Amino acid sequence: MAALGGFTVLVLLATFALTFKRWEGQPPRISFDREFNALGRSPNLSLAVQDPETGLRHVSIRLKQKDQDVVLADESFDREGKEKSRAYDVGKLIAEKYKIQAGPATLSVVADDYALRHFLEGNRTNVTKDFVFHVEPPRLEVISGQHYINQGGSECVVYRVSDDAEISGVQVGANFFPGYPAAGDKNLRFALFALEYDWPVDTPMKVIARDAAGNEATAEFWHKVFPKKFRSRELPLEDSLVQKVVPEIMAHTHEIQDQSDPVKTFVEINSKLRRLNHERIAKLSQQSPARFLWDGPFLQLSNSKVESFFADRRTYVHEGKRVDRQDHVGFDLSVVHHNPIEAANDGKVVLAEYFGIYGNAVLIDHGAGLISLYGHMSQIDVKPGHMVKKKDVLGKSGATGLAVGDHLHFGLFLHGVPVNPTEWWDQKWIKDHVLGRLKG
Repeated sequence: MAALGGFTVLVLLATFALTFKRWEGQPPRISFDREFNALGRSPNLSLAVQDPETGLRHVSIRLKQKDQDVVLADESFDREGKEKSRAYDVGKLIAEKYKIQAGPATLSVVADDYALRHFLEGNRTNVTKDFVFHVEPPRLEVISGQHYINQGGSECVVYRVSDDAEISGVQVGANFFPGYPAAGDKNLRFALFALEYDWPVDTPMKVIARDAAGNEATAEFWHKVFPKKFRSRELPLEDSLVQKVVPEIMAHTHEIQDQSDPVKTFVEINSKLRRLNHERIAKLSQQSPARFLWDGPFLQLSNSKVESFFADRRTYVHEGKRVDRQDHVGFDLSVVHHNPIEAANDGKVVLAEYFGIYGNAVLIDHGAGLISLYGHMSQIDVKPGHMVKKKDVLGKSGATGLAVGDHLHFGLFLHGVPVNPTEWWDQKWIKDHVLGRLKG
């Protein structure tokens, strides 16, 4: 008997050694791709079910609302421990199997694994989510009338939305320009928008409004686009310029890898770093206050001479070979060596540092997504967070970054899209296209 008891203990120990991992107590993990309290007529929702320990045994998804109780998914996994994760497009399942009705609903997800706990039935996770189906989109009405926009130019639309609109603004092609509250009416909004200088004149433009459930309303608005032809030219890429700018910029950036050839490194800076700089400007514009900080027309640098124009297309030629092509999205303005650089308008300094291709640079946020850039400076006299007034001195001109000689590179960006400053320098244009619209 003692021998039999000892054998039994050995068998039990051996069985436990072989199966101890399946005695784990970690239940399956259920996660939605986003937080939600409402879903719309075309729901966009996914979930993932995971059990990396013993694997999934069974998953079910049910949707209940009023007189409906619908099984969206019910799966059993026979290959013990093999199915570690499963993804479900809940929005698609709802569209295929459920008749959406406005009002409260409950989504339930149950998942079991192959653990040996709970009398061999495994660990279970049960997630229940209460939410509301909204099926009607926000109400949307365009108030402003005729809109005239230049390629590379800006415009302003005024519109009214209902209270349930969570996001609204103007969609221009792939670019979205958010709307902001206008004074005097809690449902009135304005949106500054732009057409990129190299986009076609028939680029689609519309006002959109979206609620928390994802329901979207759209409204067309009358607009006319004026095509513009910008200058193209070849620029000789001299070795002296490459030897000047490449080591300086590489000493200030970690985003660019040395290409083991100064000209190739220059091209990498001129293309990739330029794109990264503009992406950062777009990101900064997302934090822009929902109001104008500027006052009146923007100012061109006092007594300055224009050296290069907005949207100049430059083809760089090295030793007779075309090595790069980039567009110059601003104005090059020159006065004298180390000339004081003035703020073009009131605003808040959001960047004051060495900034890629622009060298020592300052960015000023003027509100509602409009940011001005001052590049190639030799000296910076302001810091991020400073509130500046029109004509306040920001520093001195220079030749840092991708600059041949001492000058100011001045640029304007609307939600990251470069726009032609000449419009914003024009008091009449501002009155007719922005301020006049907001006064009704």
